Amino acid sequence: MDLQLFADPDRTEKPTPRRRRKAREEGQVAVSRELNMAFTFLAATLVLRFLLPRLSKALANASINFFSLEPMDEETLSSFIFQIFREPLFFLILLLFMIVLTAIFVGALQTKFLFSFKPLKFDFSRINPVEGLKRMFSLRNIFELIKSFIKLAIVGYVSYSLIKQRYNDLPRLSELEPSASIWYVADLAVTLMFRCSIAMIALALVDYLFQRWEYEKSLRMTRQELKEEFKEIEGNPEVKRKQREIMIRLARGRMLQKIPEADVVITNPTHVAVALQYDPEQMEAPLVIAKGLDDLAKKIIEIATTHNVPIVRNPQIAWELYKSCEVGDQIPPSLYRAVAEVLAHVYSLR
Repeated sequence: MDLQLFADPDRTEKPTPRRRRKAREEGQVAVSRELNMAFTFLAATLVLRFLLPRLSKALANASINFFSLEPMDEETLSSFIFQIFREPLFFLILLLFMIVLTAIFVGALQTKFLFSFKPLKFDFSRINPVEGLKRMFSLRNIFELIKSFIKLAIVGYVSYSLIKQRYNDLPRLSELEPSASIWYVADLAVTLMFRCSIAMIALALVDYLFQRWEYEKSLRMTRQELKEEFKEIEGNPEVKRKQREIMIRLARGRMLQKIPEADVVITNPTHVAVALQYDPEQMEAPLVIAKGLDDLAKKIIEIATTHNVPIVRNPQIAWELYKSCEVGDQIPPSLYRAVAEVLAHVYSLR
């Protein structure tokens, strides 16, 4: 992920959940290598501090035994060396295991346990010399170089301050026994490692916050990208509009096909038309089988005239039916009496 200090100014919109999900699937997450390194170094320091008494004793014993060995053949010597250094080797393997375990755990916490092989996929640009030169002199590398100098300065200052405190004790090491001298140097080294690890963690936390900020900025979207994503999720608005038009046309066609079955069409007389059907044996109340305004109302009246369906002009009832009923609904009880009078009039005409 490229440095976003000079990101595209058009990317002003917050990333959508889909954008975040796709970036995560591609293995793009906010990760601070400094944080991983700092906590790994701290874990190594703490484990070493815990193992130091036994490790130094084991190394001292192994050294004494090694230098006191008598001449022997090569095979026997190899076996004796392994036996002598077996315990120090075990402590070193344990130390290495804890370092690896901490590195994996801290990395997994930063990525929220994301495991993706897509970043490992072959990319020709990685071996392209031109792209390599661009990366070499990129803002990212300049930033990493500055960060390395800052880290080196902090570690150097911490080391200098500690050695300055212990400077008067160093000449006296020659007066101590070898084991005591080794212990003092080891203790000094572990103390130095601990202080450096604390300083590195402080720097790493700042770096992690920066990586988070940079990651969020890299995920920002332009307005055009938002529109494209909306089209992908919801579908093209023009296509959806055409689909709605087709559905309305089909529904209107089915509605008009039922008008010849109507018992009466109540009109306004030209702006509104509502077609009613009533079968006393199958229906509790008259059913609205078609309705329309303006041109559609004229079409309903035209079809009703062609098929000799009675047409009654009653603006009030027509508007009430149009506003209170949808196609397929029964008329409301409030209109029972008025519609019954209209149907009675139609039946009397027949």
